[in-house]
Amino acid sequence: MSWNQWASAANVGDSSGSLVDQLLMGTLIALGVYVLGSRAGQARQILARNKWVVVLFVYMAFSIMWSNFPGISLRRCIRSMGALVMVLVVLTESSPLEAVRALLQRLYLVHIPLSAAAIKYVRNIGVIYNWNGTEEEWTGISADKNSLGQVAMCSGLFLIWQLLQDWPKKNLKRNWKKLGLNVLLLILTLWLLRGSKTIHSSAAILGFVMCAVLLLGLQFIKKRAAKAKSYVVAGIIVLSLLAPLAYAVFDAFNTTPAEVVVHATGRNMTLTDRTLLWTDLLDNAAKNPVLGVGIGAFWVGPIGYEMYPLPNWSLKTPQWRPEEGHNGFLDVYVELGGIGVVLLLGVIGAGLAGAISDLHNDFQLGSLRLVLLVAILTNNVAETSFLKGTHDLWFLFLLAAVNLPRPKKGLVPKGAPPVPEYAGQLKSNSNTLVNSRDFSKLTAFSGEVMSELA
Repeated sequence: MSWNQWASAANVGDSSGSLVDQLLMGTLIALGVYVLGSRAGQARQILARNKWVVVLFVYMAFSIMWSNFPGISLRRCIRSMGALVMVLVVLTESSPLEAVRALLQRLYLVHIPLSAAAIKYVRNIGVIYNWNGTEEEWTGISADKNSLGQVAMCSGLFLIWQLLQDWPKKNLKRNWKKLGLNVLLLILTLWLLRGSKTIHSSAAILGFVMCAVLLLGLQFIKKRAAKAKSYVVAGIIVLSLLAPLAYAVFDAFNTTPAEVVVHATGRNMTLTDRTLLWTDLLDNAAKNPVLGVGIGAFWVGPIGYEMYPLPNWSLKTPQWRPEEGHNGFLDVYVELGGIGVVLLLGVIGAGLAGAISDLHNDFQLGSLRLVLLVAILTNNVAETSFLKGTHDLWFLFLLAAVNLPRPKKGLVPKGAPPVPEYAGQLKSNSNTLVNSRDFSKLTAFSGEVMSELA
């Protein structure tokens, strides 16, 4: 059997998909839409605050029209939108922060211990070997070592964030069982993140270390969160001023900051030959630089090999072709063109601005959003998760990037769920009732509003 025949047989599912997966995903999305039906007002408020997200998804849907594989594009677009549906289900809860916290706690409480158990005791599931059988790769209950590394990266950041929130309770009795469980889970997470003796996910380790430092650094401005924007601007200015000096120092040692970081992770400057793949992606993207080839229409398996050639990569590894571009931004550029990249950058910019703003309004929520966004953006330099509906990092990216509606000042207590449709009515009617000194009507109206909120 030739290589092309073998590849076609191995990837036959790429064009048709799995019927079981389609039924399961369709059912979950339908349930999510059903739940949002009873929370339509809250969902509309969130979407109204996140116009970049709405426009990005609308554009994704339109890109199906010029896709060479509209069936595949339609399915992958629906899956990507399904992630947004689930994000809205979480964020329309009465307490969004607690809903996010409970979701992530349960997710990692299941994934991390099961992955550790699979690696240690069920090795035919949790461990795979390279072609010559000499290098051991940990996968746990994930698909590969990069997926496991991404889960461990986000799990570690979430657990550190949670420990920082739970520990400083001076006037309240600490829940030592909960703290002990989180510490144990963090130890298991770091063990998984380290990987085997021969193979690990460098992008996940780098993202974790960088964002853990960021998370700890944020604690120093916790009491000065109102000046967070000033600190960010000042940091950018300082880095800009120091950049020429840093360049001169690195140039004197005949190296660059990028080389130092890459070599520290055990990689070379080709990032395990990723630069060859990126060259091919840019060549393909140049054919449709504005609109792209359509959502999910590039990595379609053997049916797209001749349409989207990868000559540089094929010269290096003629017997294997990846299923992603190992750079989320380039994959978006190939699929959605320059317009898609601009829209994605708009979502990222709005999300980062909202997270920084939350450092003042709700420091816990803002710090968690900020570190998750930075970690996922960093990971997408060497891996791909953008637009992938079944990827956990795409869900977490949307969860962190979507901004919640701002409550009306002076009408809703700090930390309370947003209720702007009642707030405006309460303000206008209460002023009228107080001016007329009709306290009985004021009491009746307040009772109606509280019953609606309940």
